[in-house]
Amino acid sequence: MRFNPSRHRVKRLIDRVFYKKTFDYYDTISKVSHGLASTFDCEKIYSVVCTTLFSTLDLRGCYLFAASRDGSFKIVYHKPSKLKKTEGQYSSKDELPVLEAGSAIVHYFQDDNDILIRDDLALIKEKCGHRTIENIRDEFDRFGGKVAVPVYDNHELVLLIIAGGKKSGNALSDEDFKLLITVSHQSAVAIKNAKLYKEKLEAERLASIGMMSATFAHEIRNPLTSLKTFAQLMPEKYNDVEFRNTFSKIVVDDIDRINGLIKDLLDYSTNKSQCVDRVNIYSLVDETIEYVRGKLDMDRRTIQVEKKYEKDAEINTYGDIKKLRQAIFNIVNNGCQAMNGHGVLTVKIRPNGHDVSIDISDTGEGIPPAHMDDIFSPFVTSKEMGIGLGLAISKKIIDDHGGAIKVQSRLSEGTTFTVSLPLNDMGVVQ
Repeated sequence: MRFNPSRHRVKRLIDRVFYKKTFDYYDTISKVSHGLASTFDCEKIYSVVCTTLFSTLDLRGCYLFAASRDGSFKIVYHKPSKLKKTEGQYSSKDELPVLEAGSAIVHYFQDDNDILIRDDLALIKEKCGHRTIENIRDEFDRFGGKVAVPVYDNHELVLLIIAGGKKSGNALSDEDFKLLITVSHQSAVAIKNAKLYKEKLEAERLASIGMMSATFAHEIRNPLTSLKTFAQLMPEKYNDVEFRNTFSKIVVDDIDRINGLIKDLLDYSTNKSQCVDRVNIYSLVDETIEYVRGKLDMDRRTIQVEKKYEKDAEINTYGDIKKLRQAIFNIVNNGCQAMNGHGVLTVKIRPNGHDVSIDISDTGEGIPPAHMDDIFSPFVTSKEMGIGLGLAISKKIIDDHGGAIKVQSRLSEGTTFTVSLPLNDMGVVQ
């Protein structure tokens, strides 16, 4: 029994010397699995695969070839990071070699999914033929390759890994081959998932374009029809003063409507503004409310606007004052439209230390719970006129300014939009 401690120490030493690599490989496989599962970007997948194999196996080189539409395989990632041709091999960067469609290695993997080991080519000589084996050996030698590993998607070769020899000069072990095969299987799953994700995004993009086109076409067709009708009647009714006056007003209104639709579309699609102004929150809200109140008076609506804040301090933020004004206007205007010409619009301003909240409440019909998730989505609207970009534009502007916008609503009671914006370094000025 007294020898047990020594025996255990010897056993631990043997484990560290002889089995450390196996344990390291399991850890490597776990890390690779996590890295591949957390991305749907093929470039990142290539990076994880190539970098992991290159460093873990201590390779002289590692090359990833992806299938092209013309049938060739082109390098999409490689280690070392530079390539040049030296003594018939590629090792730092001037040109990126290509495995052509007629490549012997590529052709081999069209019929067989076993990994190719350069030192074992003689074993498949009878199966492939002497000429094919020589061509495969030549392609290996171009990259100092020792093993080629295929990656398939539904039996289609999509990626080819060519691993060079070890920097130490040692031969690749069984554990090395197991790691190569395991990583190739994981790569296949990751590439397939990335492909499916890309197809999903493309389908959503096309659906969005289709919805936008249909909505925009519908909204612009009505004023165009009106303009066309009046233009056709103009020659025979030109001397009719009432007709001319009506025509003039409708033409201007319809052109303004078309221009407004185009402006909304451009506002939503444009990138974040580079314009930075010092913006007084009170002035911004006051000016917007007065502008809306003027429109309400002009439209003969009976909407009461209540401001529940005292301007005993100056609250400032930085941003594009025109865009911020547009964001607030869209929300205020949306609230007025929700009340169908009658109700109370309440605006509160609440400084909260590092930011300021602007509450805009209406006494309209409220938003149905089923529609709450879509109110900031573009081209979604319950109104007879408009293309559903107002709130989407507001959210984009607020997000671009580092803020946030939230909504609370109760049916038959009304809706409250809360806009939060960060204060600048000056904060609240007394």
